[in-house]
Amino acid sequence: MKYFLILLAIFATFGLFSGASEPVISPLQGTWIEPILHSLHIGNSILFSLSVAYLGSFFFWALVVQYPEVKRRKLLRDNLSQHYQQFKESVIQVLLWSSVGTHDSKLPRKLCDHVEFKAYFDANNKQRWYEALNGLDDRNDFLQDLLFEMELLASEVNYVLNNVAIQDERVHRSFKLLNQNINRLKNSSAYTDDPVKYVGNFLWGILARWSFIDGQQQDDFLELMIKRV
Repeated sequence: MKYFLILLAIFATFGLFSGASEPVISPLQGTWIEPILHSLHIGNSILFSLSVAYLGSFFFWALVVQYPEVKRRKLLRDNLSQHYQQFKESVIQVLLWSSVGTHDSKLPRKLCDHVEFKAYFDANNKQRWYEALNGLDDRNDFLQDLLFEMELLASEVNYVLNNVAIQDERVHRSFKLLNQNINRLKNSSAYTDDPVKYVGNFLWGILARWSFIDGQQQDDFLELMIKRV
């Protein structure tokens, strides 16, 4: 709809010049567009009036409706992107506590890079990763911390879904699927036999950019979806 309105505005601009009885304005005289305007010039007052009315409405819509919407969408998109980065850092921090008990303060941010993450946790047949999962088994508070971070991410995604008219079907479907997966991990009795395993698989998919169906991914899928909001 937005692009259709812009297209109409372009046609209305030509209608404004072709319907006017005055000569081509001086800034356009001598340019490539002057012959086009001359060929279209019909001096039709009805066309001129309709073009003026539409362009006035278009600029009112752009200033009052479209500009605030674009600004609000950018604000929510940037906020979600920042929260997603914080989510990854917080999750990695918990995993480090769970596996080695301590870590350098800059390490969580470094491991947000999926290559660095895999190099750290995938070394020696995933020894550190399994140590992290064993730590989650031994310390339920660590597991609850991870679930809490996942819940915060889901709430941020829900806020965007509720406050932005997302027209991209793929983005909408991906966000809904993310929230469903998180809710299942938090609440479904299907995972009570081994919750650490399912939470670990979910986080490994995000942090290592690994799909258990398609294998290694080059791009952060959720990050791409956020950029398309």
